[in-house]
Amino acid sequence: MTGSGSLSACLAGAASALLAASCVPQDHGWASRYRPAQELKIAVVMPPNAPSISQQFLFTTNDAKHIGIDVIGRVGTPVIAAADGRVRGSFYEPAYGHRIEIEHGPDSAGRRAVTVYKHLRERLVGEGALVRRGEQIATLGTTGMLGGGIPHLHFELFRQAGDESEVSADPHLFWAGGVGRVTCFDPAAHYDATLFRTTYPVPCR
Repeated sequence: MTGSGSLSACLAGAASALLAASCVPQDHGWASRYRPAQELKIAVVMPPNAPSISQQFLFTTNDAKHIGIDVIGRVGTPVIAAADGRVRGSFYEPAYGHRIEIEHGPDSAGRRAVTVYKHLRERLVGEGALVRRGEQIATLGTTGMLGGGIPHLHFELFRQAGDESEVSADPHLFWAGGVGRVTCFDPAAHYDATLFRTTYPVPCR
């Protein structure tokens, strides 16, 4: 389904370079493929009403990295918390623009996680704020030099690996519906607070 909100011809110039290997044919219900260099490739199941993913997680030993997923949408689209937590960072930086960091946990395993939201148009929560899953925290934008002028949310997830350190992880490992099963936030659903599991960081239609 290609609607008026689709990325027509994957944009032009510098913007198309960012999506060169993952042209998005529609704005909902579609996910790009992993790049060949990514060793762990997860079978991703997208709900038809979920905004599309234009770029997948990439982490390789030769320093090629894209440590998150890119969710496309219109500028001003709500960005929502992927799980309950506390805002540990809300600021602007030149490379990634407006960004928010939310710390979650510890869960029943004693491990904490952090979700990061980048290229935001505006931030609606400040450092120290307590947020609930599904609560709007920002709006989607194009800010930051690495945003490429393409309206999207760059969403990252970090998981505690040792006593203190947090390492990047593929967000597809932690959806509430299961590994690879992108899960839209449902205000009527019950989410097990003892497990760290996320819902999609933008509303589904």
